[in-house]
Amino acid sequence: MIDMPHVVVSPARRVSSCRQWLALGVLALGVLAGCQGAPTAPEVLDVESPQARHARRASEHAVKSQEAFGTGATRVGLITALMAPSGETVRERDIRDGASLAVDEVGGGQLSLLVENTDGSPQQVQDAAKRLAGQNAALIALSVADVPVSTVRQGLGSARAPLLALRGNGAERPAGTFAFVSDRIDSAVEGASYAFASGRKRLIVLLPSDVSAAERQRLDRGLAGYGIKPALVAVTGITTFSGDAAAKAKLKDIDAVLLIGSEGGEVGSLSQLKANGYLKPNAMVVGTSGWTNAAYKRPEFSGSHLCLFGPENGSRMTSRFLDRYERAASADAAYGFDVIALAAGLVRSQGEGAINQESIRAPNGFVGAAATFRFTKDGSVERTCAIYQVTAGSVKLLDPAPRSF
Repeated sequence: MIDMPHVVVSPARRVSSCRQWLALGVLALGVLAGCQGAPTAPEVLDVESPQARHARRASEHAVKSQEAFGTGATRVGLITALMAPSGETVRERDIRDGASLAVDEVGGGQLSLLVENTDGSPQQVQDAAKRLAGQNAALIALSVADVPVSTVRQGLGSARAPLLALRGNGAERPAGTFAFVSDRIDSAVEGASYAFASGRKRLIVLLPSDVSAAERQRLDRGLAGYGIKPALVAVTGITTFSGDAAAKAKLKDIDAVLLIGSEGGEVGSLSQLKANGYLKPNAMVVGTSGWTNAAYKRPEFSGSHLCLFGPENGSRMTSRFLDRYERAASADAAYGFDVIALAAGLVRSQGEGAINQESIRAPNGFVGAAATFRFTKDGSVERTCAIYQVTAGSVKLLDPAPRSF
């Protein structure tokens, strides 16, 4: 199920004592039941070997140029690069499989998913867009990573179907299109807001050397939107935190450190801050979705908090995905699922003609497998995240993602 929440929560929604979040519940499913008698002798003899099962699965999910899922009147298009010469990627496969699953789980018989699997070239992507326009697709999603979004718009011609680009907010995007993927900058802003709402007001931001000027601007705007003014923004590996008087005057009583990355000079910078007494005993270290799994095993990062996007383990979506595809659901699978969930929610609540630019920009947003999301006037996506804590070389869920903004 996808919701249209009516409660608007201030940035301080992250304070633990004030939160009333619910576990993710995007699906309304019937109980699957069946009965099976004792197997006969032929059935026992026909049990598949692991190799045969793998071959059968590969055959069942073989990629075709065009695929259709569901029979509903409202059509949603998805353009992939699953037929790229280099072979399909896990990301593209997850997006497509997540969307296919959602048609069955939340489509309610009202949706059809039309998948155009291309080689990722501009010409094939444009041709795919033309075919979807000819089939009156009400909403189109693009998972191809490298082709300009304008190529799809050219293929659509006069068709005005909203276009969801499964890319981050910083990617090129013409007017009338929507970003759909949350990245490390979005994670940093939400993570900092969590620390801020928890009472940490003296924040240092440590940037990796590969942060672009555009990412820095997005970070500054996002923090300012929550009323956060960092005591210092510095680049790791370049800035040193010495014990001189000037540094002590500027950096005393720091109670939160935001680390965008984890593989550069972050460990050294954090160690300097601690060694020179700049961090309060209860200072919170905040990481992002840009951290690598190897960072979780660093003792210096133990106890850190991270804002992570994607499906929460144990949700109905993750269990259904695992049952169908025999692999865990990733954030990309959740994004694919939520393309369909968005369409399903609009059609269910407002009818077949509900999918348009205005309805997609509904300020209350939507609840899906990848938490709650909504779109700004310029088509950027805002998404709530779950807060995890680094513990014993891994991460554990500390606070589920909010179900409203």
